Amino acid sequence: MGQSTGGSSKGMEIFTHITPMHLKELIDHIRTDTTGWKAVDVSIEGTLKPDIKEVSNRIQSFFGDIEGAIFVCGSRKILTLGKLTEGIDLGALKEQLASYLPEYSCTINTGNITREGLEVIAIRLHLADEAVSCAAAPSPTQSTAVAPPSSATPEATNCLLKQRLHRYRKRFLVVDDDIFMRSLLTKVLSVHGEVFALDDGKDLLRLYQEKIPDVVFLDIHLPCGNGVDLLEGLIRIDSSAGVVILSADCIKDNVLLAQARGARSFVAKPFTKEKIEEAMHKCLEQAALLAR
Repeated sequence: MGQSTGGSSKGMEIFTHITPMHLKELIDHIRTDTTGWKAVDVSIEGTLKPDIKEVSNRIQSFFGDIEGAIFVCGSRKILTLGKLTEGIDLGALKEQLASYLPEYSCTINTGNITREGLEVIAIRLHLADEAVSCAAAPSPTQSTAVAPPSSATPEATNCLLKQRLHRYRKRFLVVDDDIFMRSLLTKVLSVHGEVFALDDGKDLLRLYQEKIPDVVFLDIHLPCGNGVDLLEGLIRIDSSAGVVILSADCIKDNVLLAQARGARSFVAKPFTKEKIEEAMHKCLEQAALLAR
């Protein structure tokens, strides 16, 4: 199924190279009987860079001999497909996980369902010391940070462009309700910078203003609404936003509509690494031209 880290011979294997083919092999097996199978989406948040290999090894130990696989999707994301028990107690799961990752604090939620019908368990990890320091940070009235502008005036656009171009690392925002697509995009983009991912668009505008990403990869069909409508909201905030629309629907009218409303590029699903990187570079080049 791909490149394994050579972990324990029992239970879940860890894969550091994720492709649609790797996932398809496991998904085809899961579809024969989906009972108990769940997708566990682990994200590591914060400013400190985690040891993703160590975290994945501990998650492997946590799951023990459970059937499934662990996919490392970049430097901050791990996707696990496992045959777990029904009716999981999230409180107990959190306590058990803490014994394997004691230096991290975490939140656990459920709710979304993948297109294959699997329930998603979303785990967000923070280094415990970092979480404490965040809690002790100055209040908004004491902060010296400048809030991003809320409208796309020329001055606001110029300010956002400068923020992006003067950063040490690029930032990317992925919005897709398909956990597998998010994982693949995260894997491709994490080579080029920091990746933030959402499974719907309800927090898109807030996160955009907080992170000011260089490129947004936005699915056109989302549970909360149409990606083209969300695109309009982004352009109102930042007319220089680099937005790439993603869709399995390649109807010409949709492509033209997205471009007319401010999208820089359109990538059809299923996409390749090369197509994603091509769209990314196109957005970055256009941002550099705008800043001149």
